[in-house]
Amino acid sequence: MNKAKRIVDNMDSENAFAVCSEIGIIDENATPLKQARYINELLNTTESMKIYMTDTMRKCGGCCLSTNAIKIAKKLYAKSNDIAEFLNLLNEADIGGRNLHIFEGKIIAVYKKCYCNIPKKVENMNKKYCECSAGWYMRLFSEVFEKSVTVTIVDTIVNGASECVFEISDYV
Repeated sequence: MNKAKRIVDNMDSENAFAVCSEIGIIDENATPLKQARYINELLNTTESMKIYMTDTMRKCGGCCLSTNAIKIAKKLYAKSNDIAEFLNLLNEADIGGRNLHIFEGKIIAVYKKCYCNIPKKVENMNKKYCECSAGWYMRLFSEVFEKSVTVTIVDTIVNGASECVFEISDYV
């Protein structure tokens, strides 16, 4: 599915109408470049209209996580003796960026590169876009631990950092 359309579809209908009235509707068959430009314009417009997009972007990020990755993660968790071992198994299975570890009771997820093609296609991508990755982690760990977890964005490449860092807490 077109990522830009997915974002609009996950917005509350009143806000989606307001934004689409302002910037138009994305074509279902839009190229990745057009989607990236549209998403950036959408996020900038929602920001100026004071429309809260964190939940929408996180929901979209959860959609990018495959059910197969969740199944594998659940199996790895079931055979782990503790969280550190589970994270090592996830790293070996290449689920979650290959750099998951525990620090001060929180799961720390680090990306050394941006895995999403959308922000790479435009300059100055709106920083809210990275809520998508936070949503990916939220869905992964919430499903594995069978409870809602908290994900905090520490920093991202889109924000100008050398790596993306997320903290996952409230998983115990």
